Amino acid sequence: MSYWRPVVNAILYSVQFEKKLDEPVVDRIAYALLTEPLATLTPEEEYQSLSNGLATGAPLPTLVQMPQGTAELQEFLSRVVARMDEMRPWPTLPYVLLPEDSVSSFKDATPIARISSSVDDIQARISRGFYWGTEYGIFLPLKMRSGRIIGMFTPFWDDSDDIVLVDATHDPEPNAVIDELLSVTRIDPQQVTRLSADDLEQFTEDYATTPIQETFRGEHLPGNSVWGDKRVAYLTPSERESYRIIVHDGFLYDARGQLLDTSDSHTLWSPEGGRAIFVMDGSGDIYSSPHHVLGEFHHSSFLAGEPAAGAGEIDVRQGRVRLISDQSSHYRPARRYTEQVVDSLARQGVQVDDLQVEYHSPPDQP
Repeated sequence: MSYWRPVVNAILYSVQFEKKLDEPVVDRIAYALLTEPLATLTPEEEYQSLSNGLATGAPLPTLVQMPQGTAELQEFLSRVVARMDEMRPWPTLPYVLLPEDSVSSFKDATPIARISSSVDDIQARISRGFYWGTEYGIFLPLKMRSGRIIGMFTPFWDDSDDIVLVDATHDPEPNAVIDELLSVTRIDPQQVTRLSADDLEQFTEDYATTPIQETFRGEHLPGNSVWGDKRVAYLTPSERESYRIIVHDGFLYDARGQLLDTSDSHTLWSPEGGRAIFVMDGSGDIYSSPHHVLGEFHHSSFLAGEPAAGAGEIDVRQGRVRLISDQSSHYRPARRYTEQVVDSLARQGVQVDDLQVEYHSPPDQP
């Protein structure tokens, strides 16, 4: 795919007030293309777009009005390409901006720091722009030279426009993530505050959770004593995404964007079909599977044995909820947890009345 027009427009915009397109200007543009690439492009994509455009005689875009003629501008761009060639091997970038659709990879990211700064200030300090108007607000995703995937999001706090720094790679050393960011950007260290466990507890979970029954501990390990020669699959965060239920306009959809329908689903309690197993995490996200295989795939599979805010069976036809149960041997959720599931769905525009909830647990004690 050619990026001739956006790359040339960006170059012409930055030199439109230069009296002469001399060698210092060529040096500045070539260096900027290599060290501060446009949007999500790589230096190689910028270089190829310029080279191919010049070779094929692509017309110059007219968004920026330039005093120079076409021939002079083409000659200037040719010198920029030549200077980029002379600067090989190109420096390894300390970070690259990821595309807007990478926001989905931050769903389970770990908040690690608070940056007391504005979006405009951060953009100026890292020479990269935030994406606006997404379901997660304003965000900026970066892949660091180390391979870490980090993001900055705002708004995050109800009473502030401060920016939250999150780590999608779940590095066990948050300080190392922060140190890398500060070492390669102009972000003021005084503006960055590491989040404590108490800080995280305030917003990591919206709902109370309950652990799996002790009987099933270690069921995912080889040679476990729970299932004999079988082991239960425990999903990674990325694997879990393919089981996520999405709510839109009051209807439930699977991760592929298809209306959820459990007509062909089976659980160990409902072998006749029509129901799927599900769990809800502490953030109110629901995961479901049409398959429930003894000793291989259970409620504990979705969250890799971690506590759940709700678990049971769900009956959905063409996106409409018909029934929710609390049938789960792994979590044996008290009724208040199933009520949390109903609450989460209600917040998303799905109303479930009392007659659509099937309880197997005894009433909660007052």
